[in-house]
Amino acid sequence: MPTATGDMPALLETALRRGAPHLNLERIESVERLSSGLSSQSYCVSAATADGPARWVMRVEPEFGVIPPYDIAREYRLIEAAGRAGIPAPGVLHLEEDASVIGGRFMLMTYVEGEVYRNMDQRLAADPGLLARIQENFVEMLARIHAMPQDVLPCHADGREAARAAVAVCRGRLAKTELLPSPIFRHALDVLDRHAPPAQRLALLHGDYRLPNLKWQDGAISGVLDWELARLVDPLSDIAFTQTIGKGPCSIEGALAIRYAERTGIEMDERKLSYFRLLELVKGSIIGMAGAYDLANGGNDLRLISVAMIAATGQAMMGALEAQLEQFLEA
Repeated sequence: MPTATGDMPALLETALRRGAPHLNLERIESVERLSSGLSSQSYCVSAATADGPARWVMRVEPEFGVIPPYDIAREYRLIEAAGRAGIPAPGVLHLEEDASVIGGRFMLMTYVEGEVYRNMDQRLAADPGLLARIQENFVEMLARIHAMPQDVLPCHADGREAARAAVAVCRGRLAKTELLPSPIFRHALDVLDRHAPPAQRLALLHGDYRLPNLKWQDGAISGVLDWELARLVDPLSDIAFTQTIGKGPCSIEGALAIRYAERTGIEMDERKLSYFRLLELVKGSIIGMAGAYDLANGGNDLRLISVAMIAATGQAMMGALEAQLEQFLEA
């Protein structure tokens, strides 16, 4: 597990002097755990360098967590590729693959300035003009992400195999974290595996595209964060995520879906969207079950309570969505 925060500055300073001389580090001033995120642990690092004060973000790969398997090197390469493609992702500074340094592999990134909005943010409710700019840029940025080169992740033969690979990941997570037998989820996974649709095209998906994972300045996106769930599959999967787990003022449906389709040429195929809504709800619910599992087995991070609540929400909606998919496929 990661080293206690009080010990981390000295250990991190030693590691960066050895492995990242380009940072011109003089000393680490502080390392503070950030409250966001339920997967890789994030820290804000303040440092003095020969070039002046610096603020960085460090993400540490956990030994255990709610969305295994973890691969901080994969996320590092994704963020690096996003930057090359012109996406406003954090700048990557250093990848440390020796887990013994601070108790987990980690990467160091630039700190992205900007505001974070959430679904219930009163600033959006009070300012229709701001909300319209946020929605427009939200859709535009997702279209840009879906146009990124795909060579940073393994590619599946076709859209069916990519979808089935996502189902297999969910099945593996469920087997490791269910506290009680979950026949509705197992049946849903069987349905998803049998009826995996061909993709209009394969795209690099963010996988967790929602307001809290974006930084904003003056209504424009200054940073796209948290890439660890990125994968190659039909881009409608990201659209379905915004309609289910990420649902809020920027859900890509109605006029926003029309705007995305015009921007990308992707057809808003309702049959495939039904499939991916079910897949995203199953995935999110199983992640929620993992949070409940960790709490039941001694986890003491109170943020696990919020992720565990996803499981209850997902189970309440699962029957309706599964029935909708079955009826649609039988039509």
